[in-house]
Amino acid sequence: MSVTIRNMRIEDLIDVKGVDLICWNDLLEKRYGIRGKVSPRTDKNLLSYLHSDVGGAFVAHEEYAGIIGSVFSHSWGSTGWVGPLSVLTSYQARGVGKELLKHSLRYLEDQGCVDIGLETMPENVTNLGMYLKVGLRPEGLMVVFGRSLENKELQDEPSGDIGVERLSESMVQEHILGQIRRISDAHRQGLDYSKEIRLTKEFGFGDTLVATTKDRVVGFSIIHTVQRRANMLGGAVRALVVEPGAKPQALEMLLATSELMAADEKLKELTIAVPAVCKRAIDSVFSRGYQVIQSFERLMFLGSSGVNESTYNLCTWSG
Repeated sequence: MSVTIRNMRIEDLIDVKGVDLICWNDLLEKRYGIRGKVSPRTDKNLLSYLHSDVGGAFVAHEEYAGIIGSVFSHSWGSTGWVGPLSVLTSYQARGVGKELLKHSLRYLEDQGCVDIGLETMPENVTNLGMYLKVGLRPEGLMVVFGRSLENKELQDEPSGDIGVERLSESMVQEHILGQIRRISDAHRQGLDYSKEIRLTKEFGFGDTLVATTKDRVVGFSIIHTVQRRANMLGGAVRALVVEPGAKPQALEMLLATSELMAADEKLKELTIAVPAVCKRAIDSVFSRGYQVIQSFERLMFLGSSGVNESTYNLCTWSG
């Protein structure tokens, strides 16, 4: 078997999409007996991943079979994460996935990232074992919650002195992005969500909601109303972050407005990932009618993700 790892090119995306689809459908069928339920990723989803960190996207190419695996890297300031990583089933357990992962981790280190990790399904023991062998360590469970938006009376929360607006409708977007960088950095030095916000706007995935009080930005929520796979009908909170020390109403306001925005787009469900250690956030989403739908284990290669029980830094590293 002659396999080489090289940088991904735009013309590779059609094969990358095919490998991803085969891998996920094979995983669901073998582990859960579910056949053919995964739809293909959209072209814009894969293109946005490539555009995000083009130097950190890699493919595994076999001499006769062509592309047999791929991985994407993402850098948010000095925080970096890996995903998705896919290898055709017939080439798994041969070191291909490990080499792709090492290339991604090396790229993120070279970019100056001091906090590097990924998320994986804890029940996927094959992947978990590979990640641990490479040197990643468990940091904690991420719980994905979902709420149906159908036949629900969605209402604004009492706002007090907190207002919420869409970033796309603001006249001072660059100023707000500066405030978002400030809030990001307050959770983890060097963390910067503004890159994800720009990608969300550039590729038309959704919008960013901004919570303010007395002309000060105290939180934001990046909402994707366009899903990463075809035929998916739900929306997702990509990140919901509140300034440490801000009033608890900021979280509730951003959650409520995120739900209203998703409902306005005729979406059937909204999901959000919450660190299991953040009890206050978990209590909030349960009180709003959310249910647990999935879990991921967050693993760290370097540093920490800046998650703790007393702050609201709710985001997903799942590609």
